[in-house]
Amino acid sequence: MTARTGLRIAGVLALALLVGGCAATADRPVSGEREEAAEVHAELGIGYLREGEFEQAERNLRRALDYDPGDALANIGMAAVMERKGESAQAEDHYRRALRRDSGNPFAQTNLGALLCGREDFDEAQELFAKAIDNPDYDRRDIAYMNSGVCHADAGDIESAERQLRRALELNPQYPRALLELARLTYEDDRPMQTRAFLQRLDSQNVESAETLLLCYQAETALGNRRAANACAERLNRQYPDSAENNEVRRLEREG
Repeated sequence: MTARTGLRIAGVLALALLVGGCAATADRPVSGEREEAAEVHAELGIGYLREGEFEQAERNLRRALDYDPGDALANIGMAAVMERKGESAQAEDHYRRALRRDSGNPFAQTNLGALLCGREDFDEAQELFAKAIDNPDYDRRDIAYMNSGVCHADAGDIESAERQLRRALELNPQYPRALLELARLTYEDDRPMQTRAFLQRLDSQNVESAETLLLCYQAETALGNRRAANACAERLNRQYPDSAENNEVRRLEREG
């Protein structure tokens, strides 16, 4: 599962009441009893997703969709399951079903936008992010801004990417993913001093990964701070010895 997919699943886990409170336009008429049963199983499925019990989650989400194929929450949850399984076409279908039922759902908009961005459908992705950001009831606009920034970076628009990522941090100053993306972006844009600053903010939250340690090594090397670069390389080798990032540091050291 990629980091972006994990983020989308995390977004799904926060959404229950927002979906249920929106006006619905069903694909087909559903009786009150079937609609209620779908809601119960959808919420169970989301609960199992939260606990990492993916088989139980999928089982309940499928039962929800058996009762009501258009249920927005069940479709968003099933989309997250499909993404985790690498079934992006099915995930897209479920996100679009959710939006047919609840056209203004910001979770579906954000998650579908991220999925489309990964496929380089940049224009539609940014349209979806913009709709989610403009929703005054969406309390996770930081996620939409972050995904928009990543999508701009993938499209080669570094200025717009940085602007959106910084807006994500304005809403959530401790947002690890936005900090990591800005660390990566500023390093690639030859601004290692800013990279260091973003990595320090991550370190203050005890957020560390093979990727942050590689960026630390690269930024400190670019700044001429060999002692700090070596310290990052040593931590990377000790904690993530089999990672691709550690192999990259070893390569850079040989070539340096």
